Amino acid sequence: MKKSILFIFAMILLSIQSNKKSLLCHRWVQFGSKPEINAPLTIIDTLSSEHVNFNSDGTYEKSVYHGKIKMTGNWYLNDDETKMEFTLTSFNGNTVPPFPETSRHYNIIIIKLTTDTLIYGNEYYRGKEGGKMSYNHSDSYLVRQP
Repeated sequence: MKKSILFIFAMILLSIQSNKKSLLCHRWVQFGSKPEINAPLTIIDTLSSEHVNFNSDGTYEKSVYHGKIKMTGNWYLNDDETKMEFTLTSFNGNTVPPFPETSRHYNIIIIKLTTDTLIYGNEYYRGKEGGKMSYNHSDSYLVRQP
């Protein structure tokens, strides 16, 4: 009985994990941001909001200012699909040289991912070098575009 319950729980957990990629692979438009954890949500003007399309092949397209600034690149999820990373391959049609690093840092945390909402935060530490540092993240709030 215990093995059956554990097996069912494991299957549910695996299905939730594998659905993150399918939840992410859509068109998203930014509606708000927070510069730090405890800051109030700031609503973004439609002119300056990001439009992002995550593709199932691991590529993405991003545009800002109604397409005046365009970027393409690759996106990656860490093993437990709680963090992601972006690499940039082109900026306004110009190829960006590949970054020589061979390891991924995954400093973008996925705060919320549902069928209609994506909230992710860029992690950082604030403080003086050699002194006390405090953890923080700036967040982007996006909704799924039809």
